[in-house]
Amino acid sequence: MTASYLINIPKTNLKLKKVNDFSKSIFIDNSGSTTGQLVHVGKDILKAELSICQDIKFDNIILWNSSAEICKDIKSARSTGGTDPQAIFKNGSTKEAFNTSDVIVFVTDGEIDNSSVTQFSTYLKDNLNKALIISVIVNKKLADPSKINVSVVAPLMVGGNVLCLFYDGQTFYVLSSKGYISNFYKSPDNLTDYKYLNTLNMKELFNNLDIYEYAKIPDGYISIRDDEEEILALDFNKFMSVTDLDAVKQIGEEEWKTLIQYGKIGNKLAELRTFVTQMKNTAVRSDMATIKTKFNFKYSKQRDDIVAKIVALKADPDADAEQLAAFRKDLHEISDKAKVEELEYIKYVNSNLHTTRQFWNNIQNMIHEQEVGSYSINDFSFASNRANRAKTVTENDDDYGDTLNVLDHSGVPNIECAICMEQGPAVLWLKSPANLDDSTSDYAINFPLQRNDSLRNCIVSNPVCGSCANPYMNATTAGTGELITLYRETCSGFIPLKWSSVSNQRYSKYILYRTLAGNKVLHHVSMLLLAIVDDHKSDWFDEQVKAYLIKQIAENIYTTDSFTEEGTRMTFVNAIREVIKQEDKLMRQPFTAVCRILNLNRLFHKLDTDNIIQLLRKRFFLTCIETQCNKSKYGPEHLAIVKTKLYDTIFYTFCGIPLQGSFKQVNFDDQKLKEFLGNTYDSYLDTVTKLAVNIGSECSVIFPGKVISYILYLLTTVEIHDRPMKLYTAFALQHKMIRDMNVDWNAATKSATENVFRNSHKLSKILIPAYAINLGRFSCPSKFFFHTKPLWSSSVENKRVNITALMNEVKTNLDKELKEANGSVAPNNQSAHFPLHLIVAEVLTEKYANVDNITDEMVMDCMVRMARTAGKKGNIYAEYVFNGVAVTIVDYLKFRKETKNWATSNELECRSYQYKVIAELKSCGMDYNENTEEVLFKPSLFKVPHMLDVYNSDIDLIDLKKRVQDLYTTTNTAAAAANDIDRACVNIEIKDFIEFGYNMDTNALLPIWAREQQNIVSTIVTDTDQIEQPIKYVAGLDISFVKTNDKAVASMVIFDYLTLNIVAKISVNCNMKIPYVAGYLAFREAPVFMKIIDIVKENCPELIPQVILMDGNGIWHPRRAGIASHFGVLSDIPCFGVTKNVLVADGVTQESVEKLLIEHANKENEFVEVKGDSGAVLGLAYNVTGFVKNAVYISAGHKITLQTAKDIFKTVTKYRITEPIRQADLLSRKLVAELE
Repeated sequence: MTASYLINIPKTNLKLKKVNDFSKSIFIDNSGSTTGQLVHVGKDILKAELSICQDIKFDNIILWNSSAEICKDIKSARSTGGTDPQAIFKNGSTKEAFNTSDVIVFVTDGEIDNSSVTQFSTYLKDNLNKALIISVIVNKKLADPSKINVSVVAPLMVGGNVLCLFYDGQTFYVLSSKGYISNFYKSPDNLTDYKYLNTLNMKELFNNLDIYEYAKIPDGYISIRDDEEEILALDFNKFMSVTDLDAVKQIGEEEWKTLIQYGKIGNKLAELRTFVTQMKNTAVRSDMATIKTKFNFKYSKQRDDIVAKIVALKADPDADAEQLAAFRKDLHEISDKAKVEELEYIKYVNSNLHTTRQFWNNIQNMIHEQEVGSYSINDFSFASNRANRAKTVTENDDDYGDTLNVLDHSGVPNIECAICMEQGPAVLWLKSPANLDDSTSDYAINFPLQRNDSLRNCIVSNPVCGSCANPYMNATTAGTGELITLYRETCSGFIPLKWSSVSNQRYSKYILYRTLAGNKVLHHVSMLLLAIVDDHKSDWFDEQVKAYLIKQIAENIYTTDSFTEEGTRMTFVNAIREVIKQEDKLMRQPFTAVCRILNLNRLFHKLDTDNIIQLLRKRFFLTCIETQCNKSKYGPEHLAIVKTKLYDTIFYTFCGIPLQGSFKQVNFDDQKLKEFLGNTYDSYLDTVTKLAVNIGSECSVIFPGKVISYILYLLTTVEIHDRPMKLYTAFALQHKMIRDMNVDWNAATKSATENVFRNSHKLSKILIPAYAINLGRFSCPSKFFFHTKPLWSSSVENKRVNITALMNEVKTNLDKELKEANGSVAPNNQSAHFPLHLIVAEVLTEKYANVDNITDEMVMDCMVRMARTAGKKGNIYAEYVFNGVAVTIVDYLKFRKETKNWATSNELECRSYQYKVIAELKSCGMDYNENTEEVLFKPSLFKVPHMLDVYNSDIDLIDLKKRVQDLYTTTNTAAAAANDIDRACVNIEIKDFIEFGYNMDTNALLPIWAREQQNIVSTIVTDTDQIEQPIKYVAGLDISFVKTNDKAVASMVIFDYLTLNIVAKISVNCNMKIPYVAGYLAFREAPVFMKIIDIVKENCPELIPQVILMDGNGIWHPRRAGIASHFGVLSDIPCFGVTKNVLVADGVTQESVEKLLIEHANKENEFVEVKGDSGAVLGLAYNVTGFVKNAVYISAGHKITLQTAKDIFKTVTKYRITEPIRQADLLSRKLVAELE
């Protein structure tokens, strides 16, 4: 019976046709390198390529380079651009030509890197079902044709019927053939000289050769055999999930070659290698089980029976001591005979496993050839090393299927064995971790030397020696199948301490794969064990045993000098020495892993203390950079938040604002440093403390306060988020103190003071004007006075004047005065003034609209808002700032109580300069004619502004300042506790992959989707709010995709609306088979989002959100049916969309919206309504940060108005991206990263 992963397509109904009778297209590389000359034929490469078209009439001629196009006239073809075969599939017409042609001729002169091969292969997926594919490499002859690079055409060579040729402008040489075509043009047996290569005439091939018609192979399958009778195709993903050995045996060695080539171009060789090793182990174990039944275990059985009786007696508190002693005597007498019998068994097994091992060794070595080989025709077509393949089992072979429990314990430390009551060789007993993810996650695989506290309990106490270990396991597992220690603790098995023995090492890996990797072949487990042993502490774990095992592992396992798959392979003990010579490679390791590597270098290579400290300080600096980058990777606003917290750490601050002259040294045990480093801090501290003891030092010596403070100060100078290693390198090049890791405190203090506090413009006199215009959050001082100085000319007094002319005159004069007094018109990082009145009015209007008296909370909130400007909008570090804020608050509270508020519902109008001028004139009683836009300007009606005294006030400013700082400290502590988003939070993660797809192609789906979309649009409600009140929960939804396949993770994060604490996180893993079609994104994403809603309803119905925010659009959509509207209708939950990009719809473009923002909302927290050409309102453009380029776009989805959507957005937004969507995005990205 054919295996489920295979399909047979008979050729009985397929007709033979001339190649020329098929639809055929030629794809010609005309990149810049095709200008190269073929001297012996007197033409360049491009002309040689085009000459193929002379004798053959193709349906389509496509030229490709960095782009692709259908060529109408080959005489106009020119060499240009780069070599990017993917371009063919990025142009609709050239993609169509490829997909609809039965015969493909693909011509190139170039080569591409491995990642480009993989990317090209993804475009070719399901597009290689062709009657014939001919790949042609055109270039001048190499001395050795086996070195010809086929990287560009390699993805084509996994097709079913393929011919690969080399063309020098004169002769077509056959490099490789596969499938039915190989009956006529065979692959050469020797590629070392052109005389061994067959040649062909292209015209004769097309005109005279008969080949079978194209047969449809289902999507997802690849052809692994194509002959006269049938096509055999295989689904790679199904194949990789097969566990039945008999099913795998249905493909032979030749079919394996295609599979391995497919694995190489698709970057799946590691996955394939693991699968093959597992299959080999299964095959060997199966054969061994049969072999074992035929061997007479006379003495081994007697020994096991005796040990079983001893174990039973030890479990009995009333056991007969004499009987126990007698059994131990019998055990001693039989043990040597049992060992001899085991050695005889090994010989018997080896003589009976040859055929099975030989087959799988061949497959393993073909994989190894592709892993180490290039994309030369020799390597890729398996032409090399054929004679040696059968005997080149690699030293990296991690097979354990034929592992025998006959171990070498000579020379290892002894323990008192509780079974034989003699000194016996020590072994290490292990149990599996509670969560296998702790030992098999991508992070654990990539960085096995890191400290992992969750794995410490994998070592268990069981005082049974190596001589008694196997009989003990046989005895304790008999009947129950469960292995337990003498202390009744579950156990997985043991490993010997002596790793210099090959059989010991293989056995150990077998146990480690089973114990730490869930029976998967994961090569990191040996280094993982070393780290577990190194970190383990317990009273019973003998230090001599520990040191011996660490030495054995370090000297006998292999890795590379970079601890990755790249680099030179060597023993671990040599690799740790080499990696510290290459700082960039050492720095790739996590902080705790670097500590371990340095300590092991001290043990094995006598690395001196000074070098250890210097390297560790450098890695700590990079760790701090990584921490900052992780906190700030989602936008520049996050950098400002991190900077404020760092200022709180290295300066004495007031509400987050650093005080001049307060740069301080921060010790490693500082609480704020601990908060900055987060959950990893405790492991860092323990690891550094352990290393300090080992090198005879102290933590404070390794990391003195001046080093830590200087490192954290440098982090505050980062202005743009970048890759951690790039930032580290830039700092190292710029600062000698970082290169040497020797900090001069005086120089560090000077640098920090100059950089943070800068040289702002100096005020000649501190004058703060009182409020004069009441416009709510847009309230401000007079626009007609600079302090007390009038800004108009006498020529306009007591006359009717045009408001625009008057405004321009006073604004020009005001700007002049501001620049002279403060150094600039608008507050900036050099100016003396800062947005004092704006911040006070905003805070008091937003949070204290009904409060009449100054409170500590008011002052703190204003100061915190001020701190967020980080000095970029004026000198907030001046000593009078706090007093200025306090007296301005008092003035505003009194002013808004006693004056009329001229603000309207139109915020855009209220913030405009002209409206503020008009409001001030009206408030003074001047006559303004809106029709003529003229005002009767009577200066006598003005009240001359009074200046606020920042030093003499009715309130005790000293006491207020102390109370505000105490409140800030208390609030920050409470906020830190509240922001532990995983605390008391429902966490549901569906790890099994759910497939979402349709059994229809895209063309059939589109009309169905269009009709369904029309139905959805007719039911969308955005003119009234239909939200259940009061709003208790809101949620964010987002989905992230794996770049290299169809896997994705969709996440919902639910928030308490009042506190913004996270109450639930739900994630679903999915295989997304639904195609993406522009304008119909909702049909792809909504099904998985509906699955999440179902999960919430089933598991925590009390947390169903009343409003959902989505990363996308609502009615801001070409057909007014974006994901927020579509999903809102399906779920019947009010939704709205928030996105960072402008969706082109109804005539609205990115450029037009940015123009709107510049004209009407160019400041922080300003917004503008966006209308389409039809006059319909699409949504809001919201300038969250003050940078137009960083605006976000809000649109109503369903059952919610745009006004309400805006209000909710403001409530739940801390940074640029609204918090529910930001957290959903963070969660889905994190889980996708784990999948990748």
